[in-house]
Amino acid sequence: MDLGEILSVVRTRWYILLPMLLLAVGLGVGAFVMVPTSYESTTTVSLLNSQSATAAATEGENNDNPFLNFNGSLVATADFLGRSLQSNDAQAELLKMGVTEDFEVALAEGAQGPFLTFTVTGTDQAHLLTSTATIAKYAEERLVKIQAVNGVKPQDMIRLTEIIPPQKPEAQLKDKLKMVIAAGGGTTALALLLTFVVESVARSRRRRRQPAAATTSSAAGGSASVPVRPSPARPAHQPPNAARNGAATPDKPAVASAERRGGAVGSEETLILNVRPASGPIPRRDGAGWPVGAPPSAPSTTYRSHERSHPRGQSADRRNRG
Repeated sequence: MDLGEILSVVRTRWYILLPMLLLAVGLGVGAFVMVPTSYESTTTVSLLNSQSATAAATEGENNDNPFLNFNGSLVATADFLGRSLQSNDAQAELLKMGVTEDFEVALAEGAQGPFLTFTVTGTDQAHLLTSTATIAKYAEERLVKIQAVNGVKPQDMIRLTEIIPPQKPEAQLKDKLKMVIAAGGGTTALALLLTFVVESVARSRRRRRQPAAATTSSAAGGSASVPVRPSPARPAHQPPNAARNGAATPDKPAVASAERRGGAVGSEETLILNVRPASGPIPRRDGAGWPVGAPPSAPSTTYRSHERSHPRGQSADRRNRG
């Protein structure tokens, strides 16, 4: 099916396609309005060495700045804390603290230190900011709890500090547009499919009606197919002057109907040729002959001899009128 045929089907079945397209537009707009907009907020924290570890690293320099001492062990601890925050018991505790939104915890993308990013998704912007801050605070408390359970002294505990505070929620239209495309695009595809299905069914019905209509027309007109028998070939002994007497030849059809009378081969054969006059009434035959004064186009009787010994050859004709 080429483009021209597709456009022809669309023009023919517009009464199906147009309402479905309007429905698709309506569903798309309805999905955009009815589906709530999703928002996203993030915050980033960092792990710091303990006070004792920082003092040991800067011994004799009177410098206890923890940001000057990031080692590989802190990255492993950050990954450990992130996995712990996504456990079932941690999510249950956060739910009790009022966090109803979905969140993810992961190492900051492209980070070279122990940096964790919390991504919180929800529909209520104000509540989303509160939940993001709650998750960051809970992460600090859980880090202290894990170390306390394992007998770590307070001066040796790894600390957590906030690098990026909870950010203003930003609208996430990706999921919303997916719903709009699914509603509008799906309905449009269904409209095209329905249009071509209806066209295909209509064409099939037309093809089935055409033979039936042809049969009905033939029956009403009283016409029927009659097999035509091929004309027999001219016998080998047919004389060459048979065309003059009205017999059919390959290049000239017969112009008169002939009635044969005669006996076996070797005897004379009588041919009565009935020739229709060119104009005027057809003469009536009275008795055995024709009335005197018949027109020149009246039938004539031809005597044809089949004897090979005939003095005039294979074709000797005698024409008698009347």
